[in-house]
Amino acid sequence: MTTVARPFCIALRYSTVLRTRLTPQPQQASRLVRSYTIPTTPRYLAPQQSTASASAAAASTRVGSSGPSDETQEKRAGEIKDAKLIFNQAWKNIEDHYGRENIHLPREFIFLMGAPGSGKGTHTPSILRARGITNPPISVSQLLQTPECKELINQGQMISDRYVIELVLHAMLDCDPSVGVLVDGFPRTDIQVEALKMLHEKMAELRREFYHTDRRDQFPRPVFRICVLYVDEDISVQRQLARGKMIRDHNLEVKKTGQGVMWEERVTDNDESVIRNRYAIFKAHYGSLLKLSKMFPFHLINATGSIKEVMQIILREFEYQSSLELESDTYDSISHIPLATSIGVHARQELISRLEHYQDYEPILLHRAIQFIDDHITPQVTRHSISGHAMIRTENSLLGDGHFVDIVMDVLSERGYHVSFDSRTHHEPVRVDLTTGKIELETQHTYVLSIHFPKHYIRALEQKFH
Repeated sequence: MTTVARPFCIALRYSTVLRTRLTPQPQQASRLVRSYTIPTTPRYLAPQQSTASASAAAASTRVGSSGPSDETQEKRAGEIKDAKLIFNQAWKNIEDHYGRENIHLPREFIFLMGAPGSGKGTHTPSILRARGITNPPISVSQLLQTPECKELINQGQMISDRYVIELVLHAMLDCDPSVGVLVDGFPRTDIQVEALKMLHEKMAELRREFYHTDRRDQFPRPVFRICVLYVDEDISVQRQLARGKMIRDHNLEVKKTGQGVMWEERVTDNDESVIRNRYAIFKAHYGSLLKLSKMFPFHLINATGSIKEVMQIILREFEYQSSLELESDTYDSISHIPLATSIGVHARQELISRLEHYQDYEPILLHRAIQFIDDHITPQVTRHSISGHAMIRTENSLLGDGHFVDIVMDVLSERGYHVSFDSRTHHEPVRVDLTTGKIELETQHTYVLSIHFPKHYIRALEQKFH
């Protein structure tokens, strides 16, 4: 089965399960309370908050205001209460279906969101490679392939939170739990954001419950990352219209020649008003995503540049971070050791400080070290300039003084050389007592300086004439 087909198969696999459990009723009054009845075909709800109402809510919490109004706080409390009801029922259905002890979720989750046209599909492979994830990505848009869902999506509307949450949970449990998974298009609404927090809490609760059992490894510490690809509205519109034109041109060529495979045409790539409506929905719910930045690593990626430029940003953002991925006890044990990437941050300033100290307080020893470099090191470095590496072995007793060696290495480091030092001791027989047979040994010290520097390239003579 191909990677592209798998999410749709997951949706088919669990559609029967969901249909016997989920039947959202229309929204109740202004608090969005949902009720669910016994088995029928699931209904789908339009967005819980229009763009206009979302903008009004955002306006009430702008910088410089006196803070959220009582109405906003009451609304927020209602959303959290609704989210608990929805998530708890969805989770109960999951436990009833699989059994609590059999729930085996991946440890690492990357929740990928983005403005329409930001290139989520294009950049998903880069994120998967950066994190070593081999599970096929879970695409919410692929999971929601029923005709009812397609109709609402084409109108720029959204699907019932309850339906989305439970379907995503089923897809998560269908993954290989030994590696991470990327979820594309979740969470989008305030309800889904709250549900994501509750999922993290539920996974932590399961870990505590089974920590001292033989199922401990089945419930690892969850690692959640939020990644948002961002482009402004004009770029979003341009990219989607261009994509729609490319698909139409391709399909027209296939029809004319009879060769090739038709590409799926998206209604949302052909109508600018629908495109702008999609962007408005993303923008209205972006504030919900920002709430997650207080709980989880939050990666906001500027996706305006070229594919290569955006990919480099993604790779930097998703580099290994031990503080996020190790168990807290393990991290506490090793965190005092400085990171390789940060240990040299102030190295240059410290080097300058040491050299100035030598000049001010130990000028004779500094001059002796410089003279040693002039007499014993510079000739060898010059001789090996083509190779970029010189190894100097000597029995010079000056190198028996560790502080003298430090000065030599600091001077060479300041001049751009990479130096390592090694001291080797061996014993040579010098005298034998013929009466007792005792061998008298003399200790010899050999010092090795390994010096690396940029190579000097010499062009072959014939290359100068081409």
